Amino acid sequence: MADELLEEIKKIADKVPGCRYTSIVGYDGISVAQHVVQASFDVSSYDAEISSIMLVAKEVKENLSLSDTRELIWLTDDSFFIIHPVGADYFMYACLKATGSNPGAARIALNKAKQRIHSLIYQE
Repeated sequence: MADELLEEIKKIADKVPGCRYTSIVGYDGISVAQHVVQASFDVSSYDAEISSIMLVAKEVKENLSLSDTRELIWLTDDSFFIIHPVGADYFMYACLKATGSNPGAARIALNKAKQRIHSLIYQE
C-alpha cells in the first residue's frame, strides 16, 4: 500500500508545474507518504503544522454545522498550499511555489487522485 500511495502522490507532483512537494498526512500530523520535487526545508514539519490547520478547519466546520470540507487553499508570500481531506483521518496536499506554478492543474490532479488514494488507505 505504501508504494502505491507514494506513486499516486508522485504522479500529482509530476503533473503540476511549480510543485515543491506532495504529501499524504494523518490528522495526527504523521506523514504517510511524501514526494519532494524541490524543497529546502523539512517537509515532515510542514506536514505536522498543516495538520493543525486541518484540525482547526474540522472544528470550525463542526461548530458551524457546515457540510464536509472539500478543499482548503492557503496562499503565503512564497507558497501556495492546496489541501484535500481524504476520509475522516487523512488529508493530502500539494505545496506549490507562489509564482510560476499552476494551482488549477494542482486542483485537478488532486481531485482526480482523491478517490484512488481513499481506496488505498481504507482498503476498499
